[in-house]
Amino acid sequence: MRPGFKFAPVAIAICLALSIGTAEASPGIAAFEKGVSAFRLGDYEAALSAFLKARESGIDSTNLRYDLGSTYFKLGRYREAESEFETLSREPALAALAHYNLGLIALSERRKATAESEFKLAAASAHSEKIKALAYEQLIRLNPKSVRGAARWVGFANLGGGYDNNVSLLSRSNLIAAAGQGSYFAQFLAGAIGQLQGTPDHGLRLISTVYHVSYPSLNTYNQTLLRLGLAYRRPVTGWSTEVAGYVNYSYLHGAAFEQFNSLDLRAWHPLGDAWTVRLRYRYSHITGIAPYAYLTGGQQQLGIQTRWRPSQLDLRLGYEVELNNRADLNVGNQFYSASPTRHEVYVRANWPATLRTKIFLHASYQHSRYNSPDISLSGGALVSKTRVDDRYLESIGAQYRLSTGWYLVGEYQHTHANSTFGIYSYRSDRYSLQLEHYF
Repeated sequence: MRPGFKFAPVAIAICLALSIGTAEASPGIAAFEKGVSAFRLGDYEAALSAFLKARESGIDSTNLRYDLGSTYFKLGRYREAESEFETLSREPALAALAHYNLGLIALSERRKATAESEFKLAAASAHSEKIKALAYEQLIRLNPKSVRGAARWVGFANLGGGYDNNVSLLSRSNLIAAAGQGSYFAQFLAGAIGQLQGTPDHGLRLISTVYHVSYPSLNTYNQTLLRLGLAYRRPVTGWSTEVAGYVNYSYLHGAAFEQFNSLDLRAWHPLGDAWTVRLRYRYSHITGIAPYAYLTGGQQQLGIQTRWRPSQLDLRLGYEVELNNRADLNVGNQFYSASPTRHEVYVRANWPATLRTKIFLHASYQHSRYNSPDISLSGGALVSKTRVDDRYLESIGAQYRLSTGWYLVGEYQHTHANSTFGIYSYRSDRYSLQLEHYF
């Protein structure tokens, strides 16, 4: 096979992963499961026989059709595979995968123009960043000019609002006390990623995001975050790696709050069909803008995450430790630490409830202990006390696909924080409704 027609049938494994647990209950379920097992063992003739028996027994799901197409592809029976994937390309939830596999079929038969067209359709219809990246990689191999300009840029925008019954800073809620009162809010989030060089798996990207939240009743808590960076990705001995540098600006009530200069190192590696492990280290130098100069200093974050995708479920478990060495605040004989050591564990899950609706959950626990005791004046005497915080956060939401690239998102978030200093203990309930667009 010529280098220009190199392909990677990653989508085939993805299709099978989607199948387990979603096939309809019927007398053919045993045949279906036998086919999945045979495919994973590389016995594609046995897999085909089992899948056809499952179909004959009355199973007629989109997932079985996908598995049949995948098996025909592995056997080199491209006409039958093409027929299955063409039918599935009319299913919105599976269109991107179907077009990607149709592109692989065209590549295997040296139909370059058809392959390019199918990969463009896959990239345009993909909701998964992985499928989009695979499609762009194939397009670059086929014709680098085909992905210049708009095709090498992806972006998103989110506009929404809601109500928070106890407003706090979303990004630094444990440095400034919660307001103790509620407010309606409006928020905006947008970002873009541009492939400057190479491919999404091995190349240089420009990344930018902007976020703003406004509280009409409590505008002192209005916050704006800006981020701009360069990230370089490269595969290294089975691992995917990324080195990135970011400049971040934070504004509070329209005035400069903090500036972050960050170095971010990431690596991730698949463990079998369903598991992935991710590692991350970030060092940030933070400059606090007056009157928040006491926040100036260094911050290190180290994290590990495991991701499990046994079927349509996407489950992530993670741990992160954060070390701070800030300037801290000295006021005469009084002292207030702004340098916590934090430990956080979290779990995130999402799964499609229907073809258009996805449910997502998040829960986390964070423990913070400040490095030096605070020294404050109380009753005419100086009192020393160490600040220790415990924060619990839970959220649940749903995303509904309105049309290609457009989503409606509703979310409820509850926060419960306890601290050895009462002003930092609070509870909050936050309700939001958002309109999202990916392009």
